[in-house]
Amino acid sequence: MATIKDVAERAGTSITLVSRYLNGKKGVSEASKEKIASAISELNYRPNGIARSLVLQKTHSIGIVLDNLWAPFAARLIRGLEQGAGAFDKENNYNVLFCSSNGNMQKKKDQVQFLTQGRVDGIIIYGSLSSDDAIINQLADTAFPFLLIENDMNRTDINKVVIDNTEGAYQATEYLIRLGHKRIAHIAGNMNMKITLERLNGYIRALQDNQIPIDQELICYPDLTSAGHTFSPATNYRGDIAYYEAGYVEMKRMMEKGILPDAIFFASDISAFGAIGALEEAGISVPKDISIIGFDDEAPGDYGSNCKPITTMRQPLKEAGYVGVKKLMNSIQNPESLNERVVLKTELIIRDSCCAHVEVNERKNEV
Repeated sequence: MATIKDVAERAGTSITLVSRYLNGKKGVSEASKEKIASAISELNYRPNGIARSLVLQKTHSIGIVLDNLWAPFAARLIRGLEQGAGAFDKENNYNVLFCSSNGNMQKKKDQVQFLTQGRVDGIIIYGSLSSDDAIINQLADTAFPFLLIENDMNRTDINKVVIDNTEGAYQATEYLIRLGHKRIAHIAGNMNMKITLERLNGYIRALQDNQIPIDQELICYPDLTSAGHTFSPATNYRGDIAYYEAGYVEMKRMMEKGILPDAIFFASDISAFGAIGALEEAGISVPKDISIIGFDDEAPGDYGSNCKPITTMRQPLKEAGYVGVKKLMNSIQNPESLNERVVLKTELIIRDSCCAHVEVNERKNEV
């Protein structure tokens, strides 16, 4: 394998001059540039990327840390990240490197430590697990550039791109109220996730603003460790089939208790798919007997469900990735730029899982 010394000898120049050429520094004549370029081509020389990054103090790489790279929803985020990097870096000099921790906190900590040791110029951490805060706080105490997507930590010295989950949940619940529903249940998600609390708060606020009493019996916290899963409450993550099974089990429990609300707002589409399976087994029709609205805009088939796509709140994951990576790359090139909290809105997607509320007597008349 050719070395920089071989290139210098072939070009008839010094190693220092070849190094200046490779690192784009001034002081290399056009004649020397031509000789060096010719020598590099003839020898098929490949510069040592790590050594070069030490000289330039730049790797031209961005690290992305998330819990489950394989989850269906992650594709939209990844597309946005890659397109954002391309839009900021027109010459495509930047690489985007992805790390998936599979919900393992120690693995995530190791990945962040590995990336910040000169492997990348900055990192993006995606997700809203409260248990991530220790890692993030430690990182924030350094000068290393990073940005959060989805985690709305209560710090002003961190670049963040967050989705307005509270407002999205408010809109979802209010949509059901506008359809005439008053007994509206909520099936929450993973309580270790900040987005779960935000969506719960949006649901409660919508009921309060419309003078509908809060019925604790209609707020359910599913057990994500059921159905044979070994999820740890401290590490589990969004996008797993356990959410489907938890929705199925929770719906069964509600029916066994004789609880059948007018409508249900699910913190996760995946749980809604499982619940619809339980309702169909019991002969309960969606939306004729009960209206269902979810959050995330997931595809039922990705989780083994044959139900139709449901009314939901769509997250702008592609936009979050696009905005986030551009913001991070700008902060790398401009270290003095101010930290910013960017808030993105969700979108109500109306499908066929909700309908106007019909009183019991009206239903009997229909039959």
